Parts: sequence; structure tokens; C-alpha cells
Amino acid sequence: MDSTNFTPPARRSMTDEEITNALGNAQADEAGITSAMELLETQAQLRDIEKMEFSSWVLEMERIGTPKALLAVENANRAQKGLEPLNELPQTQPNLAPIDDVVSHLNNLYASQATPQVTPIAEPDVEEPVFETPIVGEPEHAESPLEEPVAEEPVIEAPVIVESISVVEVQPESVADDFDEFDRLLAADTVVGAEDEITALEEELVQEIVSAPVAAFDSLTVIESDPGVDFVQESAIEEIKLESTPKLNRRSRASSQFWAWLGLSGSVLPLGLAYFVSKTGLTYSQAVLAIFLGVLASGLVIAVGALAGKRSGLPTLLLSRAPFGVYGNAAPAAVLTVVRFFWSAAILVALLTLGRNVLHVDSLTAVSNTNNIYLYAAALVLIAGAITLAIFGGRILFRAQQAVGLVGVAVAIALIAVTANTFSLQDLLAQPTSSWNTAFGVAVLTFCVYGLAWTSAGADFARKLSTNARGAAVVGWGALALVVVPTIVASYGLALISTNHADTAPWLSYLLLGSASISGIVILAMSLYSSNLSLHSLGLKLKPAVAQPVIGLLVLALAGLGIYFIADVWKFTGDYAHIAAIPVAAWAGIFISDILIRRIAYHEISLSRGYGFYKSVNWVNLTGWLVATAAGFGFTYVDQAGFGWTGFIADQLVNQDFWKTTSFGIVIAFAFASLLPVALGIPRIKRQEAEVLAIEARRDDLKDIFGLVD
Repeated sequence: MDSTNFTPPARRSMTDEEITNALGNAQADEAGITSAMELLETQAQLRDIEKMEFSSWVLEMERIGTPKALLAVENANRAQKGLEPLNELPQTQPNLAPIDDVVSHLNNLYASQATPQVTPIAEPDVEEPVFETPIVGEPEHAESPLEEPVAEEPVIEAPVIVESISVVEVQPESVADDFDEFDRLLAADTVVGAEDEITALEEELVQEIVSAPVAAFDSLTVIESDPGVDFVQESAIEEIKLESTPKLNRRSRASSQFWAWLGLSGSVLPLGLAYFVSKTGLTYSQAVLAIFLGVLASGLVIAVGALAGKRSGLPTLLLSRAPFGVYGNAAPAAVLTVVRFFWSAAILVALLTLGRNVLHVDSLTAVSNTNNIYLYAAALVLIAGAITLAIFGGRILFRAQQAVGLVGVAVAIALIAVTANTFSLQDLLAQPTSSWNTAFGVAVLTFCVYGLAWTSAGADFARKLSTNARGAAVVGWGALALVVVPTIVASYGLALISTNHADTAPWLSYLLLGSASISGIVILAMSLYSSNLSLHSLGLKLKPAVAQPVIGLLVLALAGLGIYFIADVWKFTGDYAHIAAIPVAAWAGIFISDILIRRIAYHEISLSRGYGFYKSVNWVNLTGWLVATAAGFGFTYVDQAGFGWTGFIADQLVNQDFWKTTSFGIVIAFAFASLLPVALGIPRIKRQEAEVLAIEARRDDLKDIFGLVD
């Protein structure tokens, strides 16, 4: 036979190092990524062809069966492993037993090693031949014409068969260290199903535990289970990063959403809302209906935002890049961040005003007055406590939310137990109805203060939800805390206030004041925590230990200016709540609709690159947000200096009292923005999801290039 037949097929594909260099030289744009993917696909096809050619050549050499042919196969295998070629095949051990006897004997050896009572057979003092490498493939005695198979070999001595051949551990084909990052990119979980997905990290963890030796379990640390959340290997101070929360740390159950928001809804905030509504002149039934509608809309928009956080493990304003574009999102995100600062200051103003009334502080300029000193000290304690909780974030903040929620519910139960017999619910329901325009306006204001103030934080407190948590359960638990609890507390507070029996038990005032103080600290901490995440989404990446004191002092300064220089701070806060609500409502409409249309998780890499699936700017949604905001101001009247131009569309319509009373422009802004993705965005979203799924499928196909799969 011609000697050229003993040469293995020539290599067609590039080496791993060459592929790495080619990928490193690729342009970081859409065209470069496409070229890189085409290169990888081509190399994958060439390597498949090489495997088929090499397999055919090996079969041909084994069919020939001559020592020269088998030596060629051996040297080809050694060349793939980076070993030097051999001049001749190693000598084989004579008198090898049939394979069945070998298996039986090895089983006996294993059984004898597993049984301590059996004494090992003494090894003969014979020098053992050692070969450089094991013989690849089937034993040569099956092919060699020089060997006679021993059909009836009764006993095979262990030293002859097992120990006469030294076994050299064969390492898998090495891959360049520079390639590790690309391996991880290919193995990254870039897309997962929206519901019921089992993460790759969880599967790896299970495999590691199953394959671990028994001794390895002695060092396992058992993490105590928690009824609502399970924080795995998380430090006391949470590290804020603009990336998805590691899925091994995303162990929170859907019920954790109830505890996360109970600190807000189970506090005295619903009672404060009830007190405000009682001054509007609505009847009890109208007031309860208005509050219910307001908190229902609020709870739904916040819970849907939490659903997005569950899918991605990312903060709200970073996810907002999907509907608006990576750079186009800067405009609404900046507005929402400023609004977050406003609401943080409003929370502190409310707490300081409550303290001012309790301490009977008439003039804030009397610095030497004892009660004034108490008020200033209380302000510092409030802001310091909130800053501290916001710095810790994560586990510490969650426990504080749980504790404050439980305290608030306990205070509400005590209030009900003491005052349950002080009014007649039947008399309250029998009151004649008042203006329904006012009732609708109260519902809208509730939506502004309660829903739109927190919708930009919906995903911020859901980033550690497990990816296999049910979406319906996430929304359900959130709605329970955000809708049911505040409706019950506010309804009872309305009944108590409407019958002028709020002072039946004087000690309740101190109990309510204490609950308001600690809940105010936690609510303010939640707002500060969300503010830092908003700044990160805008590119201002500060550590919590730096960012939170700066934000806290800014909020304290805004609150101080409001109390000192604004005569009617409540009216000012209410008017600016409407102003802030309009752009937030327009943003929320687009964001919520975008979440509900999507069926798979976000592509995290594309959220940080303008050439990704979400592009730099989504001009349709960005323009729609601006138009919806303008329409909201056009239908809403704001009675503040500098805002006399508002209501310019309502001026052209009839029934001016309706537009001035209901603040219906906020609803119009939200509704118009909500319809925009439904009318114009579905094809774009489905195309994005198809591209994400396609690149995910391509990633799986390309894993074989780097030995990640068989």
C-alpha cells in the first residue's frame, strides 16, 4: 500500500488560539458581532468535517491492521494530545484473558478492596515493565495473528494483569486560558423563560452535590430557612452593581413581596391618607371606593414592575432601557430620579410636620426652644436611621421592612380592638352621596401619592426573587400587601375619623406616633435605596457608603427648605405631586405595557450596549412619552406659580369643573402611553425576542467547538 495512506487527514479549521485572536480583532458593533458568529459557525462545520475524515481514516487503518497502520493511529492520537510520536508500538502483554474474564476479575478485585476483612494478596517481587502510554483503542490481542486466545484460563493473577501495565492519566485537550471568558459567554444564561425556569447555576449546584464524595458533605454549611426569603452568601452591606443579581443568590420566594411592601402599606401611611380624604367632604362609602380604586391601580403597577425584576434581577430604571433604548432612556430616567428625590423629601416633611404638631412647635426659627431642639434632634435621628438602613440594603433592609410591617399591623389591630364599638358602620353607609368628581379626584391623587410615587421602585425590591417563582404569585402577594392591607386600614381609619372618636384612647396617640416614626425611617430608607439604584442606572456609580449620606443630606436640605419657607407645605406638596405624577404616569404606561407584552427575560448585555437588541434610542416610545406628558399637562390644572399654562387643552373643552377637580389628565397620560406599545410596539418586541432566542440557539450549537458539550 502507498505510504501516503498512513498520513492522517490534514487540518481544515483554525486552532483555538487563532479563533481567539480573530474574535479579539472583531469590531464591537453589530457588523462585527455578525462576522464573529459567521466565523464560529464556519469553524464548527469544518471541525465536524475533520472529525468525520479522521474517523474514516482510523477505521481504514484498523481494517489494515498492520503494525505500521496501528502505529500511525497511535501517533495521530498522540499528536492531538501534544505528545511526541513513537517509533514503534509498545509491546503488548501476552496471554491476555477474554474481556468477560477481565470484567469478572476486576469486579472481584473491587469487592475485595471494599471488604476490610480480606487480606490483600502479596505482590511478587518482580520488576514490572512500564510503558510510556496506555494502548489506545481495543486490545491488540483481538487483532494480532501472533496471539492465541486462552479460552479456559481459570485464574488470572492480579499482578500480571492489573499491575504490570502502568496507567498514565490522559488529560483532556487543553484550551487556552484566554478562551475562558468566551467559554463563559457561550455558557451564559442570556435568556430564560418568563415563568418556571430552572437556572443553569441551580443545575450545576445539584450536579456538584450529587457527584461530591461523602467526605465533602462534612464541610457543608446549612443555611437556615426563612418563611419569606433566603439570602445565600450575602454580605451584611449589599454591593450595588448594574448587573443581574447572581442566580445562586436569587432564592427569595414570591411571598417575600408581601413583606417587602408591608412596611409601606402596613404603616400609618393609610391612616394619614384616610385623614386627608376625610377633609374632602366625601361620604364614607365614596371615600372608601376612591381609596380602593387608587390603591388598586397603584398595587397593580408596582406589582407588574416587580414581575420585571423577577425575570431579570435588575433595577427598574435599567430595565426601562428596553422600551426607550439604552441612551434614549436617560431622559425619563433623569426625570424619575428627580421625582424620587422629591418624594423622599415629602416623606421627611410629613414626619417633621407630625413631630412639629406633637411637640407644639410654633416657630422653627426659635432655635433655643427646648421643643425645637427635640424636633431638630428627631430629624437627625430619622435621616441617620434611614441612611444607615439604605447603606446596608439587602437583608438588613428587608428585615426592617418585615419588622415595621408587623408593628404597623399590630398597632392597627390594637386600634380596632379598642375603638371597634365607638361608631356605627350602618350610619356611615347611610350618608347621602357627595360629588363624584371629587371622589374621582381623590382616587387619582391616591394613585399619584401611592402608586406613581413607587412604581419606579417596583423591580428594585424584587431583584432577588427566584427565577422559577410564579409570576401570578409575585403579583398576587404584592397586591395583597399593596391593595388589601391599606384598603382595610384606611377604611377603618376613615370610620374612626368620620365619627370624631379618634381620641377615645389617648395612649393610642403615642402608640401611633411611635409606629409612624419607625415606619417613616424604613419608608425613607426604601426611597433612598431606590434613589441610589436610579443614579446607577444613569451612570453615576457610587458605593452605598458614599451615595446614601449625600442623598440623605440633599433630602434633608429640601425638606428643611420646604418647612421653613413654604407657608402651606401640604398644598405645595399636593400640587407638586400632580406635577410629578404626569411624566411618571406617561413613563409607567409605556413601561408596564412593554413588560406585559414580553414573554421571555431581557437580554442583559443588550441593556448596556447601544448596538444591542434594544438599540440606542427608541424614537417611537420616547416621542410617545413626551406627547403623553404634554397631553397630561394639557388636561390638568396646577395652581402653582409658573404653571399657569397647564390645562391648555382643557380650556378648549366644556365642563371646566370636571377637569379642575378630577386631575383626569394624569389618567389620560397613563392610558395614552399604555396603548402606544400595544399599537406600535408588538412587532418590535416580538422581533427582539426572536433575535434573542435565535442567538441563544446559536450559542448552544457553538458550545461543541470548545468542548463545553459532547
